[in-house]
Amino acid sequence: MTETEPPDDTRALVKEALADVLRENREWLRELVQEALVEVAHAEARREADLRVEGGRQRPYPVPHGQA
Repeated sequence: MTETEPPDDTRALVKEALADVLRENREWLRELVQEALVEVAHAEARREADLRVEGGRQRPYPVPHGQA
């Protein structure tokens, strides 16, 4: 154990208290995670839509670069 680490009994008390708080707020935490997942899904859908639009704007044949 280093100087910055709390004693084992303190860690156990903090762990127990955190577990109690999470249990008491389980529904709120579930809603928070669900909202975050929905936001991520919407962002991913927008990104894919942007890529499809960009793909439609590309030229059918690549433009050669350099000298002929």
